[in-house]
Order: sequence, then C-alpha cells, then structure tokens
Amino acid sequence: MQFLTRMLSSFDYHSWLELGQSLWPTTKYRLTIASTMFSVMFPLIDRVFGLDTYAFALLILVFMAEVTSGVVAAHIRKEGISSMKLSRFSFKVFYYLVLIALPYVMSQSFKAHQRAAAALMFDWLHLFLLSQILLENVVSVLENLAVISGKEKTHWISKIQDKLNNLLS
Repeated sequence: MQFLTRMLSSFDYHSWLELGQSLWPTTKYRLTIASTMFSVMFPLIDRVFGLDTYAFALLILVFMAEVTSGVVAAHIRKEGISSMKLSRFSFKVFYYLVLIALPYVMSQSFKAHQRAAAALMFDWLHLFLLSQILLENVVSVLENLAVISGKEKTHWISKIQDKLNNLLS
C-alpha cells in the first residue's frame, strides 16, 4: 500500500480522492449526474432526431435565438412577457421536435425491415420538415431583429425576397 501511496505522491496527488477527481472532475463540482445525462442523451439525439450533436445543438440555438429575440422585440413594442407566451413557445418547440423525430424514426424502421420505398418517403419527409422548421424559425428571428433595429417587421424578409426574385429573373 505504501508503494501505491508513494506512486500517487510522485504524480503530486495527495490522496486517492484527488486522483479520482482528476480522472472524473465532475465529481468535484457535483455535476456527475448532469454529465452522465449528457453522455446518455447524445446517442439518443442521433437515434431519435437523425441529427448529430452539433446539428442538434445548432437547432436548439435557433430556438433560443427565436425566444430571446422575441422577448427583446416584445420589450421594444412595450408588450408584457407572460408565462402563456413562454408556454406557447415551449409547445411549439415540442411540436417541432416531434415533427422532426417522427419521420426519421419511421424511415429507420422501414430501412431495418427492407422497405426501401417507405424509407425513402420518410427520409424525404424528415428533410423537408427539418428544412421547413428551420426556415420558419429563421423568419421569426429576422422579424424580431427588424423590430429590434427599429424597422418594419417585414424589412429583412422583403430584402431577402427581393434578392431571390432578382436572382431568379
């Protein structure tokens, strides 16, 4: 036992607890449960939503940008912020996540059962809904940013529409 204690001290650890906290630093801050939950959630995110961790984090950031810009825009419009509006936003995010997950999980199920046509249809639906949901959130953020910057709500959307129309003509 003394040999192990000397070996520990040669690495500048004064106890087994210090070694353990060095190997598992979340224990030092009592974040072990939170870090374990993240470790468990990341593979589930990929399996349920068909998005890697970075894409899912970006999706959550878009949702956060929408709610944050909406709160700031409401403050500028001198509107009250209510729990009802936050509940509506939470419901919308839940609804969006279900719309993203459902076709992905179905496509994976059909692929596993060698039903290529159905899998292809649900793959397409997954990408379509994901794209549409992202577009809707970006539009909402742009509307909020226009209000925040003192412009008409449709200012940035109109600019983008004009650019697209010029590109296509």
